[in-house]
Amino acid sequence: MSAGTLHMILASLVFSVAYSFIKVLTGSLGFWQTAFLRGTLGFLILSVWLVRIGEPVLGHRANRVPLAARGLFGGVAMILYFWALQLTTLANASSLHYAHPLFTTFLAVPVLGERLNARKVLLVFAALGGVLLIVQPTPALVRLGSLPALVSALFASAAYVSIRFVSSREHPAVIINALSFCTMVLAAPMALATWTHPTGRLWAFVAAAGVLTTVAQYFMTMAYKLEQASTVSAFSFSSILWAVMIGALVFGEIPERLEAFGIFILFGSLVALVLVRAREGHPVRRREADLVPKEL
Repeated sequence: MSAGTLHMILASLVFSVAYSFIKVLTGSLGFWQTAFLRGTLGFLILSVWLVRIGEPVLGHRANRVPLAARGLFGGVAMILYFWALQLTTLANASSLHYAHPLFTTFLAVPVLGERLNARKVLLVFAALGGVLLIVQPTPALVRLGSLPALVSALFASAAYVSIRFVSSREHPAVIINALSFCTMVLAAPMALATWTHPTGRLWAFVAAAGVLTTVAQYFMTMAYKLEQASTVSAFSFSSILWAVMIGALVFGEIPERLEAFGIFILFGSLVALVLVRAREGHPVRRREADLVPKEL
C-alpha cells in the first residue's frame, strides 16, 4: 500500500471517528447547536492561523462570490448531515451523504463542460440502486433521516463544483474557512433560540470533534501531496466502511440485510465512478487536488 493511499484511509477513519462524536452531540444538543459549535470552532482556529500566515480570513475581494457559494452550499450540506446523524444510523447517514459524486457527475455537465457516457450512466444507475436499497422508499420502511442525508449530498456536490472556480486563487484554509463561517452564520439563529448549555463531557466532545477533523484534514492534504489525486480520491469512500464498523461497535447499529447490500453496491459504484471520471483526463479535473477540503 502506498503512502498516499495509507494517508487517505487514515483521513477517512479519523473523519468517521469525529462524526461519531458529532452524532452524540446532535443527540444531546440538537443538530442546530452542534453545527453552530462546529462552525464557530473551525472558524476561530482557521482564522487565527490565516492571520499568522498573512492570508485574508475571508479571502480576497475578487473571490468573494465563489467563496460565498462554496460556504453556503457546504454549510447547508453540513447542517443537513448533522440532522441526519441525529435521526438515523451513522452508516445510513454517511453512505448517503458520500453519494455526492452522483450529483457532481450531473452538475459537472452544464457547469464544467464534462460529458456523460455509457459507463458513467451505468455506474450512476447502479449507485442509485444502492441508494434505493438504503433508503427503502416505501411508506412503511422509509427512514426520515435518509432524506436530509441524501439532500446534503446534493448541496455538498454543489459546494465541490464551486471550489473548482476558486481553488487555484485562494489558500485551501481560506476555502475551508468559508465553510466554517457560513455554517456558523446559518446555524446561529436556531442554535441560540434552542440553546442547551453543554456539560463538561459534551464540551470535551466538541473539542475532540474539532481536533480530529483538523487531524483528518492534515492526513488528507498529505495524501494528495504524496500521490495522484485520481488514485487516492477513490479511497476517501472508505469512510462509508468505517462508518458501518463504528456504528456497529459504538452505537450497536447493525445494518439490515437490504441496507447492507445497498451500502456495498453504492460503495463500489462510487469508487468506480470517481476512477472513470479521473481517467478521462478532462482539463478541469487535472487539478483534482483542489478538492482537498473534502469535509463537506
